[in-house]
Amino acid sequence: MTGPATNDVQVVWMQRFLDSGQLLDLGDRAQIQQAIELRKAEIVSGLAHPTAQKWTRKLQKEVEPLLRMRMDPRLGYVIDRWVETEGWWHQIPGVIGFQEPRPGLCDRMRNQYDMWKKATPKENEEAIAGKARHPILREKDEASQKIIKANEEKATDKVLAAVDSLSDKQMREFIAVERARHTGEKIVHHGQDLKFMERLEESERSGTAEAVSADMGPDCGNPGMNPKLYKRATGGKHIRE
Repeated sequence: MTGPATNDVQVVWMQRFLDSGQLLDLGDRAQIQQAIELRKAEIVSGLAHPTAQKWTRKLQKEVEPLLRMRMDPRLGYVIDRWVETEGWWHQIPGVIGFQEPRPGLCDRMRNQYDMWKKATPKENEEAIAGKARHPILREKDEASQKIIKANEEKATDKVLAAVDSLSDKQMREFIAVERARHTGEKIVHHGQDLKFMERLEESERSGTAEAVSADMGPDCGNPGMNPKLYKRATGGKHIRE
């Protein structure tokens, strides 16, 4: 069972403020009363939208009778839920936009976006205002962190497995090279490494080794860095302007 269609959070709070008698200035009271009437008219208009009415029937039938959809002039389609304990319609965090909702919305509301089951009205308000992370998003954050941690552990296991597969000689050479890199010692190459370095040095001396990629050109450190400095020329080259 739901209450009056125009009893949303804003209307109820403004009306309660007027009824409290804290505001005595007649001009200010008239402004708030006008704001209440404008908000009510906005809600009625949004509920009368044909697409909102169609989806309200679907949501109430397939998800929960306490739901409704309306068109908000600033946010597009939004979904409200009646909160009996508070006596108002409360907007569920998140908006659909101005395009008609995609098929499967009811399934997503039942499974993934059942915010009314996992958050209090206060938590929803704080999430809408950007003051706190919504409980459902916190759940997603925790799930993401678990996946990241699992991936890091898998990567570490692969590295450890590769290290374990090294022979004693390879391990000594690996440690010696790493120590030399970090301490600035001279690295002496042997075997296949020495042959590779000799071929590289010979290519550089003979001029057959290109200083930069042929596609990038000699004058381009990073053409995508500043489009005002570089432009693309014919043949895939990059040159300065």
